Amino acid sequence: MFGFHSRSRSLIPVRDMEKMEEAYTEKRPQFEEEEQQEPMTSRQRRNLTLIYLLFLAEAIMASSLSSQINILLPSATACLTMNTSFLRSILQCAYYFGSASGIVWGLVADRLGRRKVALVGLLGMSACCISMGFATNFTAFCVLRYIAGAISAAVTVSGLAMLADSTHGNSSRTKIVARLPMVAVCGQLGPLLTNTIRHYAQDHFEGIFARYPGLGGQMACSLLVLSITIAEIILLDETLPQNEKKSFGQDDEIDCEKAAFLGQQPERDSTDSQESLAISIIEALNDDAAIPRPSRISIGQMLTAPAVLILLASFSFLSLHASTFEVMLQHVGHTDTHNAGMGVPCSWLQPVLLVVKVVAALRIMHFIPYLVSRVGLLPLYRRISFVFPALYVVIPTVALAVHATGSSPILSAIVSTMAVLAKTTLAGAAHVLVLLLVMSATPDASSTGTLIGVVSISELPKALAVGLAGISYYLSYDHSMLAVNGSLWTALAVIALLGAFITKKLRETPRVGTDLPAECFVWQGMFDVESDDDEGF
Repeated sequence: MFGFHSRSRSLIPVRDMEKMEEAYTEKRPQFEEEEQQEPMTSRQRRNLTLIYLLFLAEAIMASSLSSQINILLPSATACLTMNTSFLRSILQCAYYFGSASGIVWGLVADRLGRRKVALVGLLGMSACCISMGFATNFTAFCVLRYIAGAISAAVTVSGLAMLADSTHGNSSRTKIVARLPMVAVCGQLGPLLTNTIRHYAQDHFEGIFARYPGLGGQMACSLLVLSITIAEIILLDETLPQNEKKSFGQDDEIDCEKAAFLGQQPERDSTDSQESLAISIIEALNDDAAIPRPSRISIGQMLTAPAVLILLASFSFLSLHASTFEVMLQHVGHTDTHNAGMGVPCSWLQPVLLVVKVVAALRIMHFIPYLVSRVGLLPLYRRISFVFPALYVVIPTVALAVHATGSSPILSAIVSTMAVLAKTTLAGAAHVLVLLLVMSATPDASSTGTLIGVVSISELPKALAVGLAGISYYLSYDHSMLAVNGSLWTALAVIALLGAFITKKLRETPRVGTDLPAECFVWQGMFDVESDDDEGF
């Protein structure tokens, strides 16, 4: 990350500053390790917990899809049919399309602050939960899911921007971001509570709950989100740095130096050229100039930066094949192995997937910080990207091999579960690494939300992938299940391979001039009062 791209302005001659820098660097190493290991304060830990709650609220609302499917198709079983697959895919597609509005929320978060955007998103999510309780038809659900995706993008973008602000220059950033998959898994426990409340309301209450069967569960969802909203309103701190004017007591090194010079009463007719130059520089300085305005990088400049475009393309390909696999898993999970399925019994599928997600989140939380410190952020992401194509070839091949050898169906289910665990772990790890790359690529705090919002455009290919995968199963009556599954496995392998090759062009941070124009950054000059030529600048 290349910081704020500003050069400090000082009245000390450059030659003296070089001597001071040499003396400072001799003393710095002994304190460097202590500064990196400095523990977080109680206020910082509290704010970090509240940021995690933002992602928990978004996960609760995003995972409420299953209860809506049960309302539209009350006879739906644990295994998806073609009809339920089509409904799930379209509703999830609408949610992802709405999430692409994060590009707007990111810009607003850089202008108005992260806290305001997060609170607006939480209040909107609570209202969406209640509104979905009154929906009874497919069209209403689609519209509300789109609005919910657009509102939840405000929470996601502002939460990521807050994490970037809170962990800037912190050696524990990787560990903090690696906990997000576990937070998302905890949010998936929300539908279990909403379904329980929905069944209880239908059995013991009549009237409005009988007319709107999903209202009871959505009220529980709304109450959970609303309780988080109240906590955020009371306790959440703003993390966007504010550019306030400094008084003489705020910066002792600079302001004391200015005060000493400004306290002098130099004579205007002095013949000392160096003193005259120093006086003219001092008069040019004022409190407003000493505090630079924040750099403003527009969305257009972000979208034309090659490094940002490559990062966006890489994340889009990752989202494309990962989300397509999630849709496929609902079908190939319980499909027989001779049809390139996994052979997991239908009644086991949902519990197994929940356990797999928990185990994968735990492995990500414990191993990713260690691997990043040993291998490096970008090299690790590249290696994981090249594993996906092989994984999408191995899974159906092993399933067909197990069927050909006549092995027990239990063995096939165990092997398939291990394969799903490997894929879920790698996909979650890759997602965490992309978030770390996005945070390290932000030029400064005033552009963090904008860059995160630009990366949220990757929700569009994810929406298309989910919709097309669901439609492909819905229209597959004229084709064999083996042909449909084989085609989708092949498409996944090709998409993952293209995404892996794109990561070879990826850079960890953008470059000034090549990716982002230097004109959009704030630069300050450094003067040498003892120099008589242009080299003094």
